[in-house]
Amino acid sequence: MFELDIDMLKEQGIQLFDTAKKTAQDIADKGKNQLELLNQQARLSKAQRQLGALVYSLHKAGEENQPLVDKYIDAVAEVEKSIEELKANMTPEECAACESEEEEQIIEDEPATGEEAAEEEIEEEPIKLRGETKICPVCKAEVDGDALFCNHCGAQL
Repeated sequence: MFELDIDMLKEQGIQLFDTAKKTAQDIADKGKNQLELLNQQARLSKAQRQLGALVYSLHKAGEENQPLVDKYIDAVAEVEKSIEELKANMTPEECAACESEEEEQIIEDEPATGEEAAEEEIEEEPIKLRGETKICPVCKAEVDGDALFCNHCGAQL
């Protein structure tokens, strides 16, 4: 009879372990999904900034390069598509959690007004539009280190 109790305890322990393992795996998967979504949102923000910098630099130089602008727009759309695919595979609760984190980030990024703006301007370092550079493999022109496409020949980097 004592053997039956040990076998029953062993079986219950195995079931408990399996349940805990499955729960831990689910939590890890949700974390991976949320991390991937945050990474894609960061990529989107970077691609949008690059597009803005390109349009601004073209406008300032009095030039037009619609094919290059279109490539950047396509790159932004591609990242937006991957974000939507990630959100489609998430539960509504996970999406809501990510959206609330995104809203908090937007609130933090909003410019301050009045005295707060003056204080922030003093504390903030100047924004650098150009960072490290690299060489385009096609036309050998020097381009921004984080550029997606060459702004001279339009080749994808």
